[in-house]
This record gives sequence, structure tokens and C-alpha cells, in this order.
Amino acid sequence: MTTTTFLSAYTLGLAAIANYAQAHGRLIAPPHRGYIGQLDQFAGIIPFDYDDHNLNGGGIAATSGGKFGVCGDSYSGNRLHETGGTYGTFPTNGAKAIGACYAPGSTVDLQVQLMANHKGYFEFGLCKLDTKD
Repeated sequence: MTTTTFLSAYTLGLAAIANYAQAHGRLIAPPHRGYIGQLDQFAGIIPFDYDDHNLNGGGIAATSGGKFGVCGDSYSGNRLHETGGTYGTFPTNGAKAIGACYAPGSTVDLQVQLMANHKGYFEFGLCKLDTKD
């Protein structure tokens, strides 16, 4: 095999798997629900999510129809990061885990931590909670 043939096959292989790249990053300010358990003030109160940097809405196949969980979980899977989920609730008293609160019209500074850049993007949204507890 010549060097040119090898490089062509290698490049084609990389292009074929590029569609299957997964995100490796997290929102740390304000902290998302999967990250809250890693903060000192919540250690032992909210479970530690060892895979919080890998939320991708279920992957390309799951999101290609425009359906995804609002907190990064798969639309058709368990919604562990949404209200009532493993990381969305304080297990000791059942209260909602909230990363931050803002007044209407506030400016929000966001901080994202990337572990690996797969040339994807982040999409942010806010949702109103139904109740205060």
C-alpha cells in the first residue's frame, strides 16, 4: 500500500466516523444539574454525575427529528437532569435542584468548560418552573 493510498483510506475513515462524534463539555456557570453535585457546597447532598460532560440529547440519531430532552437527556430515555430526575431533585427533601435564579431582564454570564472540541455547538434555553418548591 502506498502512502497516498493509506492517507486516502485514513481520511475517508475519519470522515465516516465524524458523524458519530459526541460532545464533551459542560455548563459550569450557572452550574447545570449534572454538575451541581461536584460543587463543594452540594457534595453528598446531590448525587455526583460522573458523565455530566457527555449530555448530547441522545445523539445524532435521536435528535435528527428535532426531539431532545430539555436538559441534555435523550427525548425517549430517562430524564435524569430534569425536575424530578436523579440530578434535578435534592434526595433528602425532594426539593428542585436549581443552579441559579435570575430576575426578569437580568443579564446572564455563561461559562462553558470543554473537554474535547468536536466542532459542535451549545444551545441554551430557559424554562419557567411551575412552583417555587
